[in-house]
Amino acid sequence: MVQLRLYSYGPTAVLGDGAVIPPDVFIAIEGLGTFEGVSLEKRMEKLNTEGKDVHRVAVKTHRESTKRGHASITTSLQLMMEATGCSRALSMLLVAPPFGSYLQESQRRVTVTRDHMAAPQALKNNTGFWKAVEKMVETYSRLIEAGVEIENARYVLPLCTETSLFVSCSLENYVAFIQLKHAADWRYVPEEVGVFAEQFEKLARSVAPIMVEARLGFSNRLATYPFPNPYKPNDPLMERLLNENSFPREAKILLIHSVLEGFPDLSNLLTHQSKESYDSLNPLITVSTLEPVSLVAYHQSIRHRTVPTAVESIYVAADRALKNPDENTVIPPNINVNERLRLMFMEAITESLHTYKSLLDEWISPSNAVYILPQALRLYIARLYNGFNILHPSGYVAMRTCSYAEWEQRSIAYKIMYEVIRRAPSLANVVGEKCRHLGFCPERTWCPLILKYHYYDDEKHIAFNR
Repeated sequence: MVQLRLYSYGPTAVLGDGAVIPPDVFIAIEGLGTFEGVSLEKRMEKLNTEGKDVHRVAVKTHRESTKRGHASITTSLQLMMEATGCSRALSMLLVAPPFGSYLQESQRRVTVTRDHMAAPQALKNNTGFWKAVEKMVETYSRLIEAGVEIENARYVLPLCTETSLFVSCSLENYVAFIQLKHAADWRYVPEEVGVFAEQFEKLARSVAPIMVEARLGFSNRLATYPFPNPYKPNDPLMERLLNENSFPREAKILLIHSVLEGFPDLSNLLTHQSKESYDSLNPLITVSTLEPVSLVAYHQSIRHRTVPTAVESIYVAADRALKNPDENTVIPPNINVNERLRLMFMEAITESLHTYKSLLDEWISPSNAVYILPQALRLYIARLYNGFNILHPSGYVAMRTCSYAEWEQRSIAYKIMYEVIRRAPSLANVVGEKCRHLGFCPERTWCPLILKYHYYDDEKHIAFNR
């Protein structure tokens, strides 16, 4: 089960007299500084001179600020933590909120074994569950032995596969988790979420009790910033969107909005890569998409935190897969083209889906049965890309069109890129892979993509990366 360890936190301050100012008092006093431009020390000195209780001042400041909706207060407390022993079912949710940074153990590079499998308490002794897990792990190993890359073999692994990650985030990042624990129907939210939320709340209270008490006292769930959560019984809005768009088999562009379509000389304006001009593009170009992705690709997609994302219910996606496994499973290309490997892959996927259904029939809650679902399961997401993600070298399109990017993400990124060029031809000279923007390949080994834009060879690659 997930374990959370706090490594560092802030901000704190040590005054000249040696007094230590804890985070919630520090942030409250700095918040008061918006009314008078003096240093923290001067404000503390003034409060003491006036005989005011600093603790009471902090309590009042946090309560009033929170009920006014000032997120700048709760996003100021920073916590640096490590989560170990968590499943992919949980990590898929942990990396979704936008006010955090995440460094996660990669299944693209680490070989998974039976020892990496965990289960919720309700399934610890369930023989059907473990039989399916064994089948999926065995198939994973056989695929690798047959020459399939680790990053593609992982598609057959279940959501109960363990992982670990380092998180640097604000208090606001996981407030919704704590509220979810108290408000949600726990038939649909994995119990690990509650375990994590309890540990996070305990850690946060240990360093900033005043702030946590004030923030959790404001319990309106709509007051938290949205993030994608697939653990819901259904989502009528997403279901209607999917029905109206006939469940596309590849990424579909729903809307491209650009106020720059009437700028035929736009590429000339951007030729010199003016930082100011590129920054101005951010709100002026947006692309809305509907994307069918595996749970593997979904997990990577939501880590690109600058792309707002909505996701359908994972349970609705699983029901579709039960009715038609072939149509609702994402199979990596090098497995799909080999009939023997494809049959082996789908046999394991089908058994996992049947086990999921059997667990539900045994009155196991959906939030526990979900752990046996394969990472190849297809579900749908709706996303909104802005100018940064379309045109900047660190944005989604440039990063995900790189030949080293995950193959599903590459196909989506190219779809967006070509549609943007079709609608705004003047951008053709400034949109592309990150090597086009940078003028060199930042990877250890370069590929021919860069030759579309620049003269390049081994000598240049060595020189640039030195």
